[in-house]
Amino acid sequence: MIAHQFDLVLALLLTVLAIFLGTNLFSPVRFDKEKIEVWAAEGQIQVRGLYHYRNRTLLPLSFSLGLPFPVDANHLAPSAFSVTEVDAAGEPLAAVNVRSYQGNNVFRLIFWPKQQKWIRLDYSQPILTERGTYILRTTRNWNQALDNGEYILHLDKGISLASSTYALAQDPLENSGTYSFSRAQFYPGEDWSFTWQRVTDLAALRRDHP
Repeated sequence: MIAHQFDLVLALLLTVLAIFLGTNLFSPVRFDKEKIEVWAAEGQIQVRGLYHYRNRTLLPLSFSLGLPFPVDANHLAPSAFSVTEVDAAGEPLAAVNVRSYQGNNVFRLIFWPKQQKWIRLDYSQPILTERGTYILRTTRNWNQALDNGEYILHLDKGISLASSTYALAQDPLENSGTYSFSRAQFYPGEDWSFTWQRVTDLAALRRDHP
């Protein structure tokens, strides 16, 4: 009888451990930093994201993550994307395998106890409009604000910034086509959307409305 009860308790503990190691249910990993760079041009957006994850536990674990992309009639599915484990400077260390699961792109990270990782996402997205979006609200799924986030927009020559859902500062050092914003303790309530227009269109508009 005692042996049977011990077997039941052991089975329950193993089941809980398997859930803990194999899913995001208990959020053993902390997502605390990100740096996003976007290059916008006519017909295409390129994105490079750096994301910092930290295993908060004293256990090794496997953790699954998804890749949400802003796709609609004017923003097509990315034509190419990759996930890479990198160092703090963004230099590649190892490729990360991405697979399709129930229509979603997912990947799995393996952490040693208390290990930290930087992950880089690169993707190119065809667009049919002069508007881009980077998804920020998924940060709220972690139920904790980012320690800090940095967001940079590079506009191609011949186009000019028209609007942004977050106030952007123009880079005075590099060139007039680079804009950015940053936040500490960032718990975004909306995604980052921005629009642009061709410089020739802007010049014509100014001539028509002096």
